[in-house]
Amino acid sequence: MGSCVFGLQNLFSLASRERCMVNLKKFRVPMSKIAKLPTSTAAVLVPICRYKDDAALLYTVRSTKLSSHSGQISFPGGKTDKGETPVETALRETEEEIGISSSKIDVWGQGPAFPGRNYKIMITPVIGCISNLNPEDLLINEKEVSEVFAVPLHVLCDAKNQYYTQFKNGAILPVFLAEDYKIWGVTAYITHVFLSCLLPKDVYRNDWMKKKIILSEQ
Repeated sequence: MGSCVFGLQNLFSLASRERCMVNLKKFRVPMSKIAKLPTSTAAVLVPICRYKDDAALLYTVRSTKLSSHSGQISFPGGKTDKGETPVETALRETEEEIGISSSKIDVWGQGPAFPGRNYKIMITPVIGCISNLNPEDLLINEKEVSEVFAVPLHVLCDAKNQYYTQFKNGAILPVFLAEDYKIWGVTAYITHVFLSCLLPKDVYRNDWMKKKIILSEQ
């Protein structure tokens, strides 16, 4: 992988943005196992950022104080309020959870909705660019988030960090390992789709169903 592919100027360019969003809008989420679409909706921000001279994705670790999905890794986001668009939800939740104002986020657009775990909610990813992320910009709401961390794109693209999970319902989804973090579930799937839309196929190749190691469902 040439360093130019992951160069900040290249990834944050208008051409890169347009290519990513065209590809994302063409993506079709598999829905064959869903008899009836859930009515509950949510949105998450997929924050591509400049962090320590790397292009990276920003993730949160959900607080152990939460009643559902506590301790899991996710993108900033949550359920949509009545009358909200997915973009409004993602920006509001990002500011509430980690303190990053919408004024610091360049929204590229949104993708199709993905079914959440057990197909009980539909989650819309909103792509947002934070051109220069400073740790002092973060104001973590400890009631909802216990930690925020960034993973460089080249780490996510490295085959030795790519695995998969076999769920009890038969679904197979990718898993990414980054140091001590395990990114899995719908967060990993959205990560996979985003990288597939953003990067050339010879740079991001992840046929997770051919991976030898299976990480069992938690």
